Amino acid sequence: MHPPKFLSELLPKPWGEHSETEKVFFKVFISYAAADAFGAFYEFSGAPEDVPNQLKSKQGWPHGGITDDTMLTILTLISLDTSTPNAAALKFLELLKENINSLRGLGPTTRNALGLEVKPREIESVGITNGGLMRTCLVAMAFKEKSERDNWLSSLVRVTHKGEVAIRCALEVGDLIHNSSLLKSDSDLNSSPNGVSNSSEETLSAVHAILANSKSLEEVMRCACGLGGDTDTTAAVSSAIYSFWNNESDEVFALPWLSEVNWSELKHAPSALEALYRRARA
Repeated sequence: MHPPKFLSELLPKPWGEHSETEKVFFKVFISYAAADAFGAFYEFSGAPEDVPNQLKSKQGWPHGGITDDTMLTILTLISLDTSTPNAAALKFLELLKENINSLRGLGPTTRNALGLEVKPREIESVGITNGGLMRTCLVAMAFKEKSERDNWLSSLVRVTHKGEVAIRCALEVGDLIHNSSLLKSDSDLNSSPNGVSNSSEETLSAVHAILANSKSLEEVMRCACGLGGDTDTTAAVSSAIYSFWNNESDEVFALPWLSEVNWSELKHAPSALEALYRRARA
């Protein structure tokens, strides 16, 4: 199945020239970004009574707008066009500073890395939040061999998130992507009244629970948002993993609200995807 026409500008090359692996990567990327936009409405607004399969508008937020999750992931993917993990980390930091004015919704650890204000109540969470696992989730697809994958992921996480828990959780997400048998199938969907926090460990636990209790991409997104809390991140990461596991499915292209996502915001997506494709071929 070809992607819908409204996604054509995100393709780094014609669909027919994509290898089967590259097609999977593209679908995972679209799943991630779509889930990010879907989850933005519910972020830290309590656990909703219902999550309809529609893209809802959030006050003060553009309809269908993505969050920093997708933007930071794009910058991280672009940084793969370097020769070493350390060079990639430095490239990401450079890109982060260059694009600071176009990033909305940045978490405390990333704001701290940029020298921006961190609220007093957020100081304790700096370095251990879920931003590392969030923005390296798609990077992990390019590396089948664990030691190489761990090397790249840890370097890219550590440039902003220096806490060992943040690095460990990012590596565990990378392992889970490549090995579905690592899923904790007995994970339940219990969460605090405030929903899933932005801590690395709590986010990773939520991802296990969402995947263990969902049988479709739609269910993954709705389940993530039903938990409340950091819904854009849990939805995006869970959707990416689900799509990678179910790589023969085109269900992401059939989401009824997919065209409402503000895809024009992802102007650097073709460069990010091409960098991902090249790294996977290396």
